[in-house]
Amino acid sequence: LGARMHYGHPDIMNKLQMMQQGGVSKATKTLNLSEDIFAGMDFTLRGRGRTIRHCEYFHLAKGRDLGFNSVLGFFCKLSSGAGEQIITRQMFRLGQIFHLPECLTFYYAHVGYYVTQALVSYSLPLMVFTWLIILSSDC
Repeated sequence: LGARMHYGHPDIMNKLQMMQQGGVSKATKTLNLSEDIFAGMDFTLRGRGRTIRHCEYFHLAKGRDLGFNSVLGFFCKLSSGAGEQIITRQMFRLGQIFHLPECLTFYYAHVGYYVTQALVSYSLPLMVFTWLIILSSDC
């Protein structure tokens, strides 16, 4: 896709190129949840063939509290950021310029994951109910 659009691991970007695109900060409180993802979106939209090269030198993990409430709070932050991304102009413009494989990759990496999780959560009770009806009908 030309840029890594992910949450929580900032890339090193060329300052002059990002300033030409208007910078990386957004003016609203809710969009500030995903400003690193928006930086990748803006870079892809206005990159004109440029790419962000990624090299990992250290494999480090952030120390996080793994209690249920803290993990739930983190996933709420991620999902609300994905919900804010889906209603932006950048998402619409990326959908117009991407080819189908890139568009599907981008969709599943952002809001499509949460849509899939909702479909699985809603379809599982329906499947169990269907199997109970089939088993109780003495077929």
